[in-house]
Amino acid sequence: MVRGLRLLTVGLLMAAATACGGAVGSAAPPGAVAAPTSPESSPAARPDGSPVPAGKPTPGRTGAAPANGPSRTTAPASPAVPGCAARDLTVAEGHTGLPADGESGWFATPIQLRNHSGAACRLRGWPGLTFIGDGTIRACAKGDPSCGKPLSTSGTRPFTITRSSGHGVPDIVLAPGHSTSFTLVWEGSYSCGSFVPSPYGVDIRVPGDSRALTLIPATAISPCEGRIEVTPFGVVG
Repeated sequence: MVRGLRLLTVGLLMAAATACGGAVGSAAPPGAVAAPTSPESSPAARPDGSPVPAGKPTPGRTGAAPANGPSRTTAPASPAVPGCAARDLTVAEGHTGLPADGESGWFATPIQLRNHSGAACRLRGWPGLTFIGDGTIRACAKGDPSCGKPLSTSGTRPFTITRSSGHGVPDIVLAPGHSTSFTLVWEGSYSCGSFVPSPYGVDIRVPGDSRALTLIPATAISPCEGRIEVTPFGVVG
């Protein structure tokens, strides 16, 4: 009788647990510790209790942003320095002396170009040269009306201009007020046994400009058979 009552009591208790949604055997055994719930594995919820759809961040939660390196910028290229024009330059004769190799009978006459403009300009290459007229007669008879005057101020002299070999061609950037030179290298005409009168003037052209710089009076050169070598801009022979 007593045993029957115990079985009935147990059955009633089990039925009550099932009706309340409990599950027999789901309780942790004595002494067991429940594993903590991972925030990442738990569904997020809004403040009002409604779930946040998967894949969207929880409001108020910020993750670490990926580290970005400094943005790469390409520095703007400096504007190209324009070539010097005739109007940017003034011309003057330097002191005639022996050429760099010191060969007897040869002379080197530097021609100086100065940038008188307000901006830098570039010179690269070789000058174009046209010699004109006949220079002044310095030794003349007393009372000669032509004494001290040029024989002619026009007409192209048939000089042969060649480019000196053995020189590199430098890239010259002339700042305002700065100068560079090129050199005329020539053999004295007395070495050839026939005097060549000096020119009255010389027209000098720089690359890219058809206008000429005119040096008057021209340097007092008397080149053998009218042959003259010229160096590039920036080279003193």
